[in-house]
Amino acid sequence: MGAELEIIHREYGYAEVRNDPDILAAYKANTEALGRTFMEIEPSHLERTAGSTDMGNVSLVIPSIHPSIGINSWPAVNHQPEFAAHGVTPDGDKAVYDGALAMAWTIIDIATDEAVRSRLLDGTAK
Repeated sequence: MGAELEIIHREYGYAEVRNDPDILAAYKANTEALGRTFMEIEPSHLERTAGSTDMGNVSLVIPSIHPSIGINSWPAVNHQPEFAAHGVTPDGDKAVYDGALAMAWTIIDIATDEAVRSRLLDGTAK
């Protein structure tokens, strides 16, 4: 057939997500202002948490956050048809609205805080 295949193994994959503490604090305050709450996760449980996203790779280079927001779908979680069904409910719509508004407020907060803004423009991780 004349076809060839070359497989190149790369030594990298998905890196851990490093949430910038200043951006994360602003986002948390803004989502709480909308009436949302955050789960407190024990540090020992974080060691057992798994997932993959290329956002981790980005977060090692650019100060960033990778938040999630609830849609009241438990016990369904992402990548399940039941979760998708929850996404088209009023709770799903509210999560999109709240997440977008909280992120917009967060951008305003970090842009108007001179110390944080300067650090982020320099690309310096905290």
